Amino acid sequence: MNGELLAGVLVLPSNKLYPHLTDRVGNIRELMPYLPLWSSINIENGYIGLIVIEQDGEKDDAPLIPKGTDGRALL
Repeated sequence: MNGELLAGVLVLPSNKLYPHLTDRVGNIRELMPYLPLWSSINIENGYIGLIVIEQDGEKDDAPLIPKGTDGRALL
């Protein structure tokens, strides 16, 4: 709003992909209420975008990713 940022793109998981993620991340459903606010901001020079990503498919018998022993994995 003060002209310091020329572009920004936020990449978010879809509602379908979100339950399969291991870390707490935002998703498009949580940000939907803010879209009218962001759309009302007059940007004279720049770009703000959202990209929603989703998996190609699901496979119930796919092996789980093993839990690591680094960082916060032991907590």
